[in-house]
Amino acid sequence: MKKQNTLIVIPARYNSHRLPGKILEELHGFPMIYWVYNQALKAQSGPVVVAADDPKVFKVLDILGIPYVETDPACKNGTERVYEVAKKYPKKKYFINCQGDEPLLNPHIIQEVATSGLVDNAFKTAVSPISEKVNNPNEVKVAMSFDNRIRFASRNLIPCAGDKEIELFKIHGVYMYSKDLLERFVTASPGPLEILESVEQLRCIEHDIPLVGVKTEYTERSVDTYRDLVYMRELDPKLFKCFD
Repeated sequence: MKKQNTLIVIPARYNSHRLPGKILEELHGFPMIYWVYNQALKAQSGPVVVAADDPKVFKVLDILGIPYVETDPACKNGTERVYEVAKKYPKKKYFINCQGDEPLLNPHIIQEVATSGLVDNAFKTAVSPISEKVNNPNEVKVAMSFDNRIRFASRNLIPCAGDKEIELFKIHGVYMYSKDLLERFVTASPGPLEILESVEQLRCIEHDIPLVGVKTEYTERSVDTYRDLVYMRELDPKLFKCFD
């Protein structure tokens, strides 16, 4: 895979269900989307563009000089936003989706996903260990086969380990797919599992699209709630620049 064939896209939905407007919330002197964009740039895995859907976001991105593509607010998930961007970049073959609510995104995760192979025939997602067996419904947990093929994903803890010691993994917000696979995904209809769990990756499982986990040791919490935002604001500002 060549960098010139790859585009990193950051879906930035303004009206998030759990914390509307979070991508513009202030973090250490800048809106959160600024930090996500800069962390993605540091991966040096391809150019970076934001998939935005609201005039308030357009205005901020213009001020910051961050490139963006206007996408339809009716998009149901980040992958659909990436697809809209992909149609405007016909020369790009591969797309890396980085979530817009991870201001401490480690660039090494992007690099690991970008260089892990299987770029044409599999939907790839970073997966990282869960440190505590506490069910956070904002984290999507996975069950994987020996070759890291994801067999199921859930907002509940899976597998149910009981009192046994087992390494659990969650999906991290970095995905990669070829343009052809991206089109196959967005043209497939959501199935009952995806609808029930509200996990878009389950569409792959329901339509037999290979879904592969790329294991990474790096992890950081996303900003899903106001409590997460407060947590980020209380961190040392130097942490947001530590990948420089």
